[in-house]
Amino acid sequence: MQRIQEGKLSAKRDGRKLKDGDIKSACQQACPTGAIAFGDLNDPESTVAKWSDVNRNYKLLAEIGTRPRTSFLARIRNPNPKLKGNG
Repeated sequence: MQRIQEGKLSAKRDGRKLKDGDIKSACQQACPTGAIAFGDLNDPESTVAKWSDVNRNYKLLAEIGTRPRTSFLARIRNPNPKLKGNG
């Protein structure tokens, strides 16, 4: 919460809207691969919105109506050697 509030206050002090990348969670900052994103799903230009539109995006237990906030991108595995160069 402190990081979110600091990002909001910083944008307000600068007289601008909050933009994608202004707020980084501790996990996101510590992740060396950049595999964690935090942002506004309502902003179509944000990283999280773009990642949520990828066809390998899924949310745990979404099928039972839990409306989870965290989503994941499935790993691509292709055991068929004939298709190796296409994935």
